[in-house]
Amino acid sequence: MSLAIVGVVLYHLAVKLQPHSVSPFLILAMAYCVAALLSTVIYLVTPFGTTAIKDSLLSASCFGVVIVVVELGFLLVYRAGWDTSIAGVFATVAATIFLVPIGIFFLKENVSRVNLVGILLCLVGLFLASRK
Repeated sequence: MSLAIVGVVLYHLAVKLQPHSVSPFLILAMAYCVAALLSTVIYLVTPFGTTAIKDSLLSASCFGVVIVVVELGFLLVYRAGWDTSIAGVFATVAATIFLVPIGIFFLKENVSRVNLVGILLCLVGLFLASRK
């Protein structure tokens, strides 16, 4: 979780600091070239999991499309003037609102009453954080 948190913080800073004069699609293409190279090198030096590409082709392809949607969304959000202090929180809480019912009804996950109270508090916090 620490790696994910550090990654999200660095991610938002990196996206926010991209020059507005450069096409977001060029930024994405360059970023994914670096990401592909780094991921390939790490894959080659780290024995982790199977090498059966056919087992992950569809899910990895869908993952790639989703990553581009997320990255483009944040690039455009920051270019539209959103603050890093609000945009990440807003997107996370809003996504959670969609993910809770998906988790409960389709993935058969359990959400306790305490979890629901926490989600409600996040919504209140989101409302308060988005006010200027």
